[in-house]
Parts: sequence; structure tokens; C-alpha cells
Amino acid sequence: MFHETITHAGGTTEGVASEAHAVTLLDRAVRRQYAVEATPAGGALITWTRHLFGPGATSVVLVDRSIRLDPMTPVGNLTDAVREDLALVDGDPHARYELQQERRVITGGLWRIPPFATAGLRARRLVVEDRGHVRLTLTARLGLLAHAHRTTTTAPRGWYHPSAYESAGLNRPGRRAGLLRDSTSTAVCTCRELSAVAGDRDEARRLARDHRRAVAAAFVTARFALPVTA
Repeated sequence: MFHETITHAGGTTEGVASEAHAVTLLDRAVRRQYAVEATPAGGALITWTRHLFGPGATSVVLVDRSIRLDPMTPVGNLTDAVREDLALVDGDPHARYELQQERRVITGGLWRIPPFATAGLRARRLVVEDRGHVRLTLTARLGLLAHAHRTTTTAPRGWYHPSAYESAGLNRPGRRAGLLRDSTSTAVCTCRELSAVAGDRDEARRLARDHRRAVAAAFVTARFALPVTA
């Protein structure tokens, strides 16, 4: 379950969204080419810009809209051990609950998650039983996605003394008292698929944001794309 916050022309509206409704929102957003990002807590942020005509239909007003989904139970710290257990469940369509010595465990073909770890996954709402099998919740999947794609940008070097191989000059554009200025910033992601140099930090942040949105859209399309109906 998610807390749903919708930003619209009249302000904001808050409500509750089930997992099924959240999946529908994400799928619809990707189909409409809205921006989608997974949040570290296991939620999602959907943003788009609506084009409205001004007076006399002579101008266009751009209005920002958004839907934020915050999990009622945040995923918390996804340690290596937790991620390994979730990978076992996600990789086995036959994962299920079993009682062993009167304690519930999650088992698969050749693996078993101990009772204490199983209880932790259930308490944190990272897994759920669905038609007799155990699967990851949407919250767990979004949290894992955000964890796998943690982006950072580097601070620009700024003003610096040039080396013997660089000429600064006093009156050239971009020079100050014999100093050179370096505004470049690097955007990187923990997935190692993003490592780009930008002209400044704002551009680097845009590159990082675009990367997070691209992987979120690909995730939604691969996992939850709903069939098109006539």
C-alpha cells in the first residue's frame, strides 16, 4: 500500500493506492512518456508538464504535474544479505512458505531462507504470498531499483592555478588574476552504466536524473507493462 499525493491545478490531493493501482499508474505514465523515478524508500515519483493555452489561445502555459507514491512501510536498509534473499525469491517462480519446526520459512528448489530472515522480509512488507507462491512486493522492487542506481555528481574544480603547460593570462575571457576556471562535473551511477562529464554541475545533475528516469521506464516496461486493449 502507498500514500498517494497528486499535485494538480487545484493544489494537492492525498489518498491511498493499492499495489495494483500503483502498477497501473506506473504503466500509464510510461506509455504517456511521463518521467518516472524510483525512490530509495520503495516508492515512485511520476512527473509531467501539461501544456495549457493562455488567453485567446495565443500563448502556451507550462504547468507541472506530479504523482508521488510513498510506501506505508519503507523498505529500510537493503543490506547485502537482504538483497541476496530477495534475489532468491525473485529468481524462483515456485518460491513458497513452509512450516519447519513450527516456524515459517521461504523455500525454493534448492534453497531456504531461515525463519528469522523470513520473518524480517514479511515484517518489512518486502514479500507477499500470491496464489500460493511468494513474490516480491512492488515496494521491494522499486527499492531495489533505486539502490542499484544511486547517482552522484562531482563538485567542479572551480578557480585554480594553471600548470606550466597552461596559459591563464589576465584579460582573457574566463580568467581572473592568472587563474583558470574549471566548471566541469561528472555524473556517475553505481550501476556503472553512467559515467559522463558535463559542462557544469547542473548539467551533470540532469544527466543523472535522465539516467534514473530511463532505467525506471525500462523497469516498468519489462515488469509491469499491461496489454493494450481496444
